[in-house]
Amino acid sequence: MQAGGERMAYLSIGSNIDALRNVRRALALLRALPDVTRMEVSSLYRTRAWGGATEAEFLNLAVALQTDLSARRLLTRTQRIELALGRERSHRNAARTMDIDLLLIGAELHQDADLCVPHPGLLERDFMLLPLLEIAPDLCDPRTGEWLADQCGRIRYRQIIERGPMPQGPEETSVS
Repeated sequence: MQAGGERMAYLSIGSNIDALRNVRRALALLRALPDVTRMEVSSLYRTRAWGGATEAEFLNLAVALQTDLSARRLLTRTQRIELALGRERSHRNAARTMDIDLLLIGAELHQDADLCVPHPGLLERDFMLLPLLEIAPDLCDPRTGEWLADQCGRIRYRQIIERGPMPQGPEETSVS
């Protein structure tokens, strides 16, 4: 586990309740984190709800953050953003205003009850892996050293309907 020092962290962001507005708000809140010095954002992906759920379609994207936050502190900050945007954890695969998953952070490995890095679904869900590869095509799996781009054949769940640019609009920093 890496302690301190800036490195890249990669997140997956998704919403299916007032999705575009909540995605924009989440991005603004991530940009405002004092421990983030650079941020890159993938295209926006419209996806079917994961796990066979009959919920509304999602908007998903990947975000790269340059930060010196530990994985645990970054998880805490992203969970605060989820809560600020009205996230409720009523049941598994429920509709949500915001879902932020930590996919990778540097070459770190974490296996705890509430923090698993790399994210367990990274190589199985197209809406996690493909947006990530769009912004970071040269990443390796820290467990195996294999190129993530070579792992696309392992995707089990293909939820992407279409990919498009982030529509232009005002950044929203208010969470009221």
